[in-house]
Amino acid sequence: MSSFKLTVAAEEDLIRIYTEGVIAFGPEQASRYHQMLFQAFGFLADNPRAATVRPELTKDIRIHPTGTHIVLYTVRKQDILILRIRHQHEDWLDHD
Repeated sequence: MSSFKLTVAAEEDLIRIYTEGVIAFGPEQASRYHQMLFQAFGFLADNPRAATVRPELTKDIRIHPTGTHIVLYTVRKQDILILRIRHQHEDWLDHD
């Protein structure tokens, strides 16, 4: 499989995470964290069923913890679709 796509919401999450990271930890650490997230996306693309389906969410949504964030994604025939990247302490079940 080895391919992933990001929704617009996931792209916005990445921008927010990076921006907040620069403010809190500096640009070097924010860049390292950003790279770690993309490594996780690659791992999930290579191992799409690494995370279990979460039936309390919408059908076929999987979550994978990465750093202090949760990657929400779904498996498609040709790739995985990264839906959102939310902070673990965030009440992301009540958000869009």
